[in-house]
Amino acid sequence: MSLALNDLLICCRQLEHDRATERKKEVEKFKRLIRDPETVQHLDRHSDSKQGKYLNWDAVFRFLQKYIQKETEGLRTAKSNVSASTQASRQKKMQEISSLVKYFIKCANKRAPRLKCQELLNYIMDTVKDSSNGAIYGADCSNILLKDILSVRKYWCEISQQQWLELLSVYFRLYLKPSQDINRVLIARIIHSVTKGCCLQTDGLNSKFLDFFSKAIQCARQEKSSAGLNHILAALIIVLKTLAVNFRIRVCELGDEILPTLLCIWTQHRLNDSLKEVLIELFQLQIYIHHPKGAKTQEKGAYESTKWRSILYNVYDLLVNEISHIGSRGKYSSGTRNIAVKENLIELMADICHQVFNEDTRSLEISQTYSSTQRESPDYSALFKRRRIELGWEVIKDHLQKPQNDFDLVPWLQIAAQLISKYPTSLPNCELSPLLMILYQLLPQQRQGERTPYVLRCLMEVALCQGKKSDLQSSQKSDLLKLWIKIWSITFRGINSEQIQAENFGLLQAIIQGSLVEVDKEFWKLFTGAACRPSCPAACCLTLAMTLYMVPETVKTGVEQNIYEVNRNFSLKELIMKWLLFYQLEDDLEDSTEMPPILHSNFPHLALEKILVSLTMKNCKAAMNFFQSVPECEHHQQGKKEPSFSEVEQLFLRTTFDQMDFLTIVKECGIEKQQSSTGFSVHRNLKESLDHSLLGLSGQLLNNYSFENTNLEMLIRCSSLLVGVLGCYCYMGIITEEEACKSELFQKAKSLMQCAGESITLFKNKTNEESRIGSLRNMMFLCTSCLCNCTKHNPNKVASGFFLRLLTSKLVNDIADICKSLACFIKKPFDNGEVESMKDDIDENLMEVDDQSSMNLIDEYPANNASDANESGESQNTIGATNPLAEEHLSKQDLLFLDMLKFLCMCVTTAQTTTVSFRAADIRRKLLMLIDSSTLDPTKFLHLHMYMVLLKELPGEDYSLPMEDVVELLKPLSNVCSLYRRDQEVCKTILEHVIHIVTNLSQGSIDAEDTRDAQGQFLTVIGAFWHLTKEGKCTSSVRMALVKCLTALLEADPYSKWAILNVMRKDFPVNEVFPQFLADNHHQVRMLAAESINRLFQNMKQGESSRLLKALPLKLQQKAFENAYTKAQEGIREVLHSAENPELLDELYNRKAVLLTMIAVVLYCSPVCEKQALFALCKSVKENGLEPHLIKKVLEKVSENFGYRHLEDFMASHLDYLVLEWLNIQDTRYGLSSFPFILLNYTNVEDFYRSCFKVLIPHLVIRSHFDELKSIANQIQENWRSLLTDCFPKILVNILPYFAYEDTGDRGMSQQRETAAKVYDMLKDEDLLGKQIDHLFISNLPEIVVELLMTLHEPAHSDASQSTDLCNFSGDLDPAPNPPHFPSHVIKATFAYISNCHKTKFKNILEILSKSPDSYQKILIAICEQAAETNNVYKKNRILKIYHLFVSLLLKEIKSGLGGAWAFVLRDVIYTLIHYINRRPTHFTDVSLRNFSLCCDLLSRVCQTAVTYCKDALESHLHVIVGTLIPLVDDHLEVQEQVLGLLKYLVIDNKDNENLYLTIKLLDPFPDHVVFKDLRITQQKIKYSRGPFTLLEEINHFLSVSVHDALPLARLEGLKDLRRQLEQHKDQMKDLMRASQDNPQDGIVVKLVVSLLQLSKMAVNHTGEREVLEAVGSCLGEMGPIDFSTIAIQHNKDASYTKALELFEDKELQWTFIMLTHLNNTLIEDCVKVRSAAVTCLKSILATRTGHSFWEIYKMTADPMLTYLQPFRTSRKKVFRSTQT
Repeated sequence: MSLALNDLLICCRQLEHDRATERKKEVEKFKRLIRDPETVQHLDRHSDSKQGKYLNWDAVFRFLQKYIQKETEGLRTAKSNVSASTQASRQKKMQEISSLVKYFIKCANKRAPRLKCQELLNYIMDTVKDSSNGAIYGADCSNILLKDILSVRKYWCEISQQQWLELLSVYFRLYLKPSQDINRVLIARIIHSVTKGCCLQTDGLNSKFLDFFSKAIQCARQEKSSAGLNHILAALIIVLKTLAVNFRIRVCELGDEILPTLLCIWTQHRLNDSLKEVLIELFQLQIYIHHPKGAKTQEKGAYESTKWRSILYNVYDLLVNEISHIGSRGKYSSGTRNIAVKENLIELMADICHQVFNEDTRSLEISQTYSSTQRESPDYSALFKRRRIELGWEVIKDHLQKPQNDFDLVPWLQIAAQLISKYPTSLPNCELSPLLMILYQLLPQQRQGERTPYVLRCLMEVALCQGKKSDLQSSQKSDLLKLWIKIWSITFRGINSEQIQAENFGLLQAIIQGSLVEVDKEFWKLFTGAACRPSCPAACCLTLAMTLYMVPETVKTGVEQNIYEVNRNFSLKELIMKWLLFYQLEDDLEDSTEMPPILHSNFPHLALEKILVSLTMKNCKAAMNFFQSVPECEHHQQGKKEPSFSEVEQLFLRTTFDQMDFLTIVKECGIEKQQSSTGFSVHRNLKESLDHSLLGLSGQLLNNYSFENTNLEMLIRCSSLLVGVLGCYCYMGIITEEEACKSELFQKAKSLMQCAGESITLFKNKTNEESRIGSLRNMMFLCTSCLCNCTKHNPNKVASGFFLRLLTSKLVNDIADICKSLACFIKKPFDNGEVESMKDDIDENLMEVDDQSSMNLIDEYPANNASDANESGESQNTIGATNPLAEEHLSKQDLLFLDMLKFLCMCVTTAQTTTVSFRAADIRRKLLMLIDSSTLDPTKFLHLHMYMVLLKELPGEDYSLPMEDVVELLKPLSNVCSLYRRDQEVCKTILEHVIHIVTNLSQGSIDAEDTRDAQGQFLTVIGAFWHLTKEGKCTSSVRMALVKCLTALLEADPYSKWAILNVMRKDFPVNEVFPQFLADNHHQVRMLAAESINRLFQNMKQGESSRLLKALPLKLQQKAFENAYTKAQEGIREVLHSAENPELLDELYNRKAVLLTMIAVVLYCSPVCEKQALFALCKSVKENGLEPHLIKKVLEKVSENFGYRHLEDFMASHLDYLVLEWLNIQDTRYGLSSFPFILLNYTNVEDFYRSCFKVLIPHLVIRSHFDELKSIANQIQENWRSLLTDCFPKILVNILPYFAYEDTGDRGMSQQRETAAKVYDMLKDEDLLGKQIDHLFISNLPEIVVELLMTLHEPAHSDASQSTDLCNFSGDLDPAPNPPHFPSHVIKATFAYISNCHKTKFKNILEILSKSPDSYQKILIAICEQAAETNNVYKKNRILKIYHLFVSLLLKEIKSGLGGAWAFVLRDVIYTLIHYINRRPTHFTDVSLRNFSLCCDLLSRVCQTAVTYCKDALESHLHVIVGTLIPLVDDHLEVQEQVLGLLKYLVIDNKDNENLYLTIKLLDPFPDHVVFKDLRITQQKIKYSRGPFTLLEEINHFLSVSVHDALPLARLEGLKDLRRQLEQHKDQMKDLMRASQDNPQDGIVVKLVVSLLQLSKMAVNHTGEREVLEAVGSCLGEMGPIDFSTIAIQHNKDASYTKALELFEDKELQWTFIMLTHLNNTLIEDCVKVRSAAVTCLKSILATRTGHSFWEIYKMTADPMLTYLQPFRTSRKKVFRSTQT
């Protein structure tokens, strides 16, 4: 030990001497020694080394505490009854002791905080708690706490959760303790600081602490003292913001409790402005919490109570009075005073007006909870004063109409503007005209007055509001139009006033946007003359006007005639361009040194460029719309942030399910629609003029350039303008990138950038030259804003590429070198805050997680390195210790350095897709060298900032970093996290920034060493944070950031192949870790996890060709749902056990919301878990107490997104499954009566039974619950036997398949067979159905067949013995249908079982059905109805497989004639498939592709069967089939081979088929493409077998084909060929035209025109409408204008009518023929309901005597119509029987 330390040790021991005089002597020596440099050096070193055997500061402090204890004990035991002088000396003694402690702490912590936080805190807490220590010790200790502990970041982070809470409790008790000795303001400041620390550093604060604040506010009212109240309320605001997330109800209740008291304090005390500001913030916060996003009712997410409503009226009344007082003070005050009221008060007033204004209530009597004259009774419960207050828009209008000065008027203008802006719906239609009239009257009163800007802003908001209203009456619109015209005129005239130019243009823009006034030519003059300068508002207004209106070519000369005389050779567009670029400088451009406004200020990115380029286009409106339709890229939206509490408001609305953005997660990634820029033509003269002007502007700037005088920003703005114009031209396709880069404009831009580069080079050698720092920062900002790193093709992207090419290698490298220089030169803005590295902490690393102790990151927070830095705590404005990432720690050079760093990161990120002159890899390497271990010192705030910037900006989301660079970037991460592990704000920032690197981790090969290294580094950090989370050492904000990181990991690695956290030597895949956050203690964390749970079900990682979110494997999804459901339920179960505790009311409600959100997201994103999730909701109503009204909100949203018309339809589609699972629960409480039928929108169980008995009864029957069946019948007042009869087909579905199932030894199947047999035997019992069962079987056979078919569920992979064709159209992730469900082989076996059981022993079930031929139609239409009713692509796939199965069975028996229904069946199937093919999606998904492939497969089978067995049956349908299939070959490559195969079979393989030969000849030609080569040759060989056709023959060939009206697309190729023929044979066309002139009615041209017009009429609202109409138009265009007689093109009489007259003389038979012809055509309509109705009509007509007579007569003709109608014919006996009855 050194001599100096030895002296100090001896001195310390002497301080413990028993004699007071000895101790007194040693104190002076002690003071001298602790400031001795040598002693201090040794103590510092020993404290840093943490070796307890040497004397260090902590040891000295312990000696000092013993000394204080001894002295205090002596004073305590001294006599109490002494003289005043003795008392004074004792007080002085205590002050000296206290001062010694303060002095010692300052000496110890002067260079860095070396005293242990725990030691200091223990001393302070013990001293403050000990009442005998008196006010002096307590006050001094409190000062030490505030200045030397709470203001030091190291101590701030070392205080434990328990200590924070204990500090709060102690100081709250001190604040509430009435004592004259205590400094309440000091205590209030400490409470404020401790509250902030507790909320930022821990999650320990709970709702019990709200009671302290409530008492403190009551205390302030009772004592009529507001000392320190502003700090108490500021602390309360922090607490409320923190607690509101988890305890919204409790926070609202507190507001209801304390706000009346605060209103009293406001009126009864003379409050200063700062306290009023805090009160306003508190009122505002309560409004946000009670009414998130302005919600007015509980149904919309508001928290309502009678007391709160009363408080709102009182606050409203108070604010009206306050605004009145403000106006009065302004009116009578001397000197200048701002006439506007502060924005926070205006916003609060607007929010309250929104709540209390009601169209029905003009005035209201309220109980005034405050009064300035009210005297309080001793119990503070004085009677409330009642008074009447005025409400509604009348109040605002009255205040605006009163003759008053600006101080009274302006606040109400502000309120009106804010109210309309934030809540447009709050302005009723009836108030529009009166309000507008008042504002109009205010406008001209004082054009240059102070009120004018506020009147204009208010008018702007009214204009925007009116533009959103679509329900205004025409008379009201007319009145408003008159006013707007007047307002437009006044605004137009006032545009030259620079002070209000922004407001004037804002109003004009709003009027234009709402189309409230027609823009005249005078408007465009604003942008040509000297009326106003180019500015941002002017540019925005001009942009909007150009989007909506065409720019006139010229305008008439008027007031500004001289301008047009000078510029008479220029068009209006040119004048606007010159005004924008030069503004009155063009005359003397060469000699002028003054730069135009365009270079002096910043405009919205590319706004001017888009205007200039659009003006050079022939159609500038279309060009501007083209630009405006491009969404803004994320980089240029970063500045648009919502208010801080907005996120919590949204959380409230999501918790009440009034906002469900999480259910709009796109299932299908948006297909990038590349906008077509074709059709734009440039006006060459205007483009040349623009180029010339831009060259002149840049030339002027270059001519006047000098390093000393030229503004750097002007150089950048000008170069950006040049490349921006080039980028816009390039984006529109006017020029190519190569042409742009070779242009003179680009060369000028390069020259400008070189000049800017010179400034950078000069600064490189003078980095301490502060005078240029501001200019360079602006330059960096402008350069960064010119770059765009998004992947979408847009003007920003193109211009960014050009701007990058301007950057020379020297410029970029110079900036990189400056960064290196500035990183090493750290100049502090104030001398405190830096942290000091501790070498011994390196071993205690965060990331070594081999054992429990190693998870503790580091024991010490980096020490603050500052002399009297802690004195910063004395500032009233500084509350708590400053965040290391706060800008206050940075100097101007530091900020410049960070700006340059961001710019370089953007450069190297965006340069990956652009040719640039610098080596991006070299720059990236230089940036990474800044964080090399030899350079980076994370204890320095600048270096910490630097690392955060690189983490966030360097790894572009769309452009991956090389993996070796990722490794380098991640190397310091562990050390930084270790160093700052206790600083929750820094940890949160680290996690938020590091998330950007996740996408890079999945880019490289998993087996590559660099990839494994990078993934390992990242996962180690994430694993450590997760471990800390489980130990409760991370706050909710850190956990939120961690959840986002885990979400990103799941997106990058959906299967968790490498995303595995290794903690405590155990592996935890991220997909198993993630669900655990559903049980987190913080509601916001839980909700984020619940809303992001879809990552466990969908592969969010998008490949280049993938347009869809791919579902994860079934087992992964099912496991994920089980884990998530279990975790979400955990918290609810715990809280439910303590449901009587009111404190847990919020917790229970929130956890229920999390469970519901999680299930809702799964329901929405996972088809295979849909039923499971839906049942979980039903079960949770009973088990977890989920509120049905919330579930219904969710289900309504889900069903709407799924395309269901009603919630009931969605639930009904799953009801079978839900009821089955409900009844399967082995619990007596789960009967049908307890089923949550309210979710199906039934109000009582009787309605539920009545509507759903067909679903319910089969489930009861199969369980033999006949008593319950009878009970249901009684409740709905129906006969139970009739219910059984109605449900018979559905009941059999639960029985017959088990009889037919092969016995595989499956015990479960055997048991089900036994149950089925038992139930069937019971049904045959006379007590139930008895002998009636056989009759029911036969009469309901079609329905039974349909029900059996609907049970089909064909797995994708079956045993080889059971594999079927349908397996090819099934997917692994096809969800199972409602139970029971069976594979196709079981359904076929069931059909065989039914036929075997039939008494006549038919060969198969189709023979039984043939006895009633319309059975086939019934079954086919029933299947089609099911397909038409659903929008669910999986259900549609299953129904198509059912259709395929049944039609395949029919095709096998087609040769038997199907009881005469064969022709109908073939035609019905063909057209059903064609209609489905025509409804194909633009882009195929996996399921829709399978559906389409299935239709093609079945169509192929039908065609082959028809050709094989039905001779000429396919002849009349071939044209439609071929015409439908042709477009598919080119449009959908996925099915090209399949479609071509069918076409080749029909045309090539059957070219010699006698029945198809003539039809093939009549086909429209195949396209002249390679894939159709063989088909085209074959068809043309047949068509032109007798030689080539003349044009007349081609036209006749075209007209010879008749296609069904609903299928005009089948004629598309014929139309295209016709156009070619008309184009090639113009000479023949002349002859045909001449012939048509002679005989117009019978001419071929007329017939062709009529046919084309009919085709176009048919095409409207049908598939291929656009293509057919374009093709018809092309044909008519080739024919040219034709002069027809008006009688030539007449509507021909219906062919069926003409034919009926020929065939029949009897009127009834004629009518019957016409009706049957139309109904026969209707049978092949697309709409299933229309077809079904047609069948009903046919059956009715054919069942009459006339119908039968018609049949007998017409069957003798050759017309095949009756062949199609055969299934609907009624036998002769039935006809006569029906006529007799």
